[in-house]
Amino acid sequence: MDSNLVQVYRTAEDYRRYTPENVSRRRALTSFYRKYRRYFGRRVLDLACGGGVLGIVLEPSDRSYLGIDANPDMIREARKAAKARGSRQEFVRGDICRARIAGRFDTVTLLGNSLAHINLREMDELLRRRAENVHPGSTFIIDYRDLVGMFWRGTWSRVKVQSHVRGKVTHRTRLVNLEEGRLHMRARPASGAWVLDWAHAIWSPYILESIMRSHGYRWVRRSALRPSSGTRAIPEHYVEVYRLSS
Repeated sequence: MDSNLVQVYRTAEDYRRYTPENVSRRRALTSFYRKYRRYFGRRVLDLACGGGVLGIVLEPSDRSYLGIDANPDMIREARKAAKARGSRQEFVRGDICRARIAGRFDTVTLLGNSLAHINLREMDELLRRRAENVHPGSTFIIDYRDLVGMFWRGTWSRVKVQSHVRGKVTHRTRLVNLEEGRLHMRARPASGAWVLDWAHAIWSPYILESIMRSHGYRWVRRSALRPSSGTRAIPEHYVEVYRLSS
């Protein structure tokens, strides 16, 4: 994992938002699971698992769960929470695109807009590597921002200023690199004490469906993500379900 990205979640973001101590995150994933429950199999691989909150949600259903994340802060918090509960959940620190993972899973998830950290080339690598972890009929559940749609509707500017970390944090787009499929961003808090560079990958439904189909996945469902804090679905944030063809 890029060391800058670790710093993003310590400064411009707050990694604790993705850990079990965040009640709203637990509620959001509980609601998410209820809505998409029929797509979850017995064995679940949670890519970019953060603090393992999905594992907590799945545990009462007696599903087996393995979470992997490159962020040491999140894996530390996930393991600590699991130990405190006497949980059987497993957590691995590693690069989700390259790490070797033993076993095959009925469901693979990539949630929390983690796709923002992976461009098309890296997603291709991820799907090639994870081919050894799935079987015909396995489902792949992903949520992400439709940046192409946000550019068209002019709504990208809404996410450039955030207020959930130590006051207001401004994220500005420095460069749009269409060859890489990334936005190069710069983050700065209101104090102006530091400047942090990071990147946000460009995705849209037609881009994601194309790469998934090229790896044998069939599109099953697409819906706008409904936030836990309100009733209106977000038109530029989607959840997609794919199934690996036989």
